[in-house]
Amino acid sequence: MLNQRHTILRRLYQYDPCFWKTMRSNFSSHEDNLIYLCKYLRISESKAKYLQIRHPAIKKLDVDQIKNLVGTLYDLGFNSKVLLDQPSLCSILPITLKYRFTVLEECGLNNISTQYLVSYLTLVKRKTIGELKQSGMIPQAFNIENRLASYMSQWPSSLTTLVYGDVEKFTLHSLRIKIIQRYLELMLDLSPDEFIRGIDTYPTIRHRPLQSINETLNILLSEILFPIKKIKSNLYLVHADPENLKNILYNFRSIGGIDIKEILRMYPKLAVIKFSTLLDIRKTLEEYGISKEAQMRCFQIYTLSPTTIKERLEEAKTIPEFNTFYGHPRFLKMIYYNKTATRRLMKLYSNNKKCLSLNILSGSSAHYEIFEKAPGDRLGKGKDLVFCISKSLGNSFNITDIRNILKRHPFWINIPLIQVKYVYEQLSVDFSVNDIYENIPILLYPWNRIRESLKLLEPSEKQNKWLASLPYEQIDLTMLSQSQKLSLILYLLEKNHYFSGNGVWSEEKHKNIVDLTKPL
Repeated sequence: MLNQRHTILRRLYQYDPCFWKTMRSNFSSHEDNLIYLCKYLRISESKAKYLQIRHPAIKKLDVDQIKNLVGTLYDLGFNSKVLLDQPSLCSILPITLKYRFTVLEECGLNNISTQYLVSYLTLVKRKTIGELKQSGMIPQAFNIENRLASYMSQWPSSLTTLVYGDVEKFTLHSLRIKIIQRYLELMLDLSPDEFIRGIDTYPTIRHRPLQSINETLNILLSEILFPIKKIKSNLYLVHADPENLKNILYNFRSIGGIDIKEILRMYPKLAVIKFSTLLDIRKTLEEYGISKEAQMRCFQIYTLSPTTIKERLEEAKTIPEFNTFYGHPRFLKMIYYNKTATRRLMKLYSNNKKCLSLNILSGSSAHYEIFEKAPGDRLGKGKDLVFCISKSLGNSFNITDIRNILKRHPFWINIPLIQVKYVYEQLSVDFSVNDIYENIPILLYPWNRIRESLKLLEPSEKQNKWLASLPYEQIDLTMLSQSQKLSLILYLLEKNHYFSGNGVWSEEKHKNIVDLTKPL
C-alpha cells in the first residue's frame, strides 16, 4: 500500500512538479504547527493532532501567532491549558481577546472566564443588564453607568445620567454606545449623524475599552496635537491602540529625520500601523539601501506591509525601466504606486513611448494623460536623465555642469533612460569615469553604433582601409588617450549627419531628423 502511494506521488511529480512542492510545503507547515502546539501548550502530540482535526483554524497558526496567543492569555490570568477546553479561542486575535476582557471588566463582570470571552457578543448585545445581574455575573447594587463614565477623564461631573428610564433594560452594548457617543460629542464636537456614520464605517469602535478610547484621544490631542477637525475626518484614529501610539512616539520617533508627530498629522493612517510593522519596514528599506531622503519623500510607504515592500523592491530590480530609478529620491513613490506604474509602463510601450520619467510612471493622472496624448516622445525637463547620468558617474561631478553639457545636444531629452544607462555600463568596461564625463554626449547614442565605431579604432584590416580613406598621411591611433578616442567616436557618429545631432537615432528609427541639405 505504501509503495503504491509512493508510485502515485512520483507520477504526479513527473507531470506537475508544483504539486509536489505545494504538498511538501503544506506538510512541512502542518508538522511545524504540531511541534509548536506541543511546545507552547505543553500537550502530547496526540492531543495536538486532535486539536488540529477538531479546529482546522489552528493549523494556520505559525509560531509567532501561537506565542502571542499563549502570552496574551497568560497576561489575562489564564494558563495555556484553557485552549484545550476552549479551542475556539485560537480563532480570535490576541488583541481582540485583550479588548474583550477589558470591556467586560469595565462593565463590572465578576470572575471573567474564557467562556465569557468566546460568548462575548452574546453577553454584551443580547443579554440585558438586568439579566446579567440576575445570573450573578454583575453585582445587584453595581452602578454600571457611573462606572463606565469614570473611565473618561474629561467627563463633566455635572452630567450624572445619560439614560432616562430603567438602565437594567439596556444591554451593555447599547449603554456603552451612548457613553462613547456623548464623550465624542464633548471632546470632538461630533454631531449624532457624524457619530452614526463613524461607527458604521469603523464598527470596531463599538468594542474598544472606554479607557483605551480616553487614553488614545488624550495622546492625539495633547501630545501629537491633532486638530479636532482632522480626527473627525479620520475617525478610525479613535480606535488606535494607546500602547502602540506610545511606542511609535517614544521609540520610533522619526522617519527620514522628520519628527514622527509631524508625520502623523500629515498621514493619520500611520497611527494605526503596528509599531513592530513600522520597525520591519524601516529595516527592509535599510537592507535595500533606500536613503532617508527617499523615505522622507514618501511616508505612505509605511502603510504597506513589509512583505509587499520587499516583493516590489525585488521586482523593481528585474524591470530595467524601474531599476534605472533605483536610488532616486522619489523612487519609493514608484514602489508605492507599483501597480499604476506597471500598467502605465505597458501602455506607453505599446504606444511606442519609451522616454519615461519617474513622474510619468508614478505621478498624477492628469500629468500622465497629457504625456500619453502629446505627440512625440520626450523626458519632460530632463531631471531624471541628469540624475541617472550623475548616479552612474558616482555622483563625482556637479549636476548643473552635467546638465549644461547635455543641453547643447538638440535631442538630449528624447533618449530613453534605459538606453543611456546601458551605454554607460558598456563604456565603463574600458573607459574611466573621467573619460566618459569629458564626452558625456556619447551616452545619448545607440550602443550598436558606438560599438561599430570602436571597432574602427582596433588594429585590423578594416581599420587600415578606414585610415587610408582619411585625407591625412599619417595617423597613429595608439597615441590617442581613452578620452580622445571617445571624442573621435563622437566625431564619427555625427560626421554623416553634418553634426546636427541626428546621429543619436538608430537606422530603423527616423524621427526628429533634421536634413540640412534642403533649403529652409
